[in-house]
Amino acid sequence: MKSSLLILVFFVNSGLYAQNGNINLSRWHKSDNPELSYYQPVKNNRLLYYLSNDNENIYIDLKIVNPETQIMILKEGLIIWVDMDGKSLKKMGVRYPLGSENQGRYNRTGQSADAKNPAVDGSSLLKMANTIELIGFISEQERRLSSENPDNFRGSVRYEEGILFYRLLMPIAKLPVRNSKEGNGAMPFNLCVEYGFPPEVKNPDGKMKTGRNARVKQTVAGSEIFWIKNVRLATSK
Repeated sequence: MKSSLLILVFFVNSGLYAQNGNINLSRWHKSDNPELSYYQPVKNNRLLYYLSNDNENIYIDLKIVNPETQIMILKEGLIIWVDMDGKSLKKMGVRYPLGSENQGRYNRTGQSADAKNPAVDGSSLLKMANTIELIGFISEQERRLSSENPDNFRGSVRYEEGILFYRLLMPIAKLPVRNSKEGNGAMPFNLCVEYGFPPEVKNPDGKMKTGRNARVKQTVAGSEIFWIKNVRLATSK
């Protein structure tokens, strides 16, 4: 009985203090509708996160409760950075959604179609959250793909009672996960959530910059960033 209690305390503390350097334990993925009590708050409760996995995929669920943050993410996009080296580096990431202002639909004044209409609401922006962009994945030929891809990275966003629920699914086989020498599963790694950056990067001639570095350089000072450090995947149900 005493040993069981100690194990329970370890799991609880790992979740509460993961951002201070302790192990952040992912739960085994059992349902596409996680309990609301599973989410952990960050950024002054502007959003909450929940991590789960099975043998094939890592599931990143976000619960965004702040209306301004919801619109910011749907318009400007959000990037999940993956760092396997424990150095908090932003070299490999998945951008979803791209953001309505990053759809490449610019008029002659350089504004996006949505920028002209400040009354655009979140429900209409959901329809444009249909594309995923891969950053720094050298082995992937496709840089942009549908968010509904059944056998690759995929994502979804939905509103429920004024809350924006976000999910990104990442295939473990497409990540450089390192197995521990002890044989007890994958080594811990870091994840970073970033949003609130300028919608696009342009050259002085007004044309869009291209290539992987252009996307990385747009995450400048002023963006909202938080790290989920020392993530350890669940190994069984």
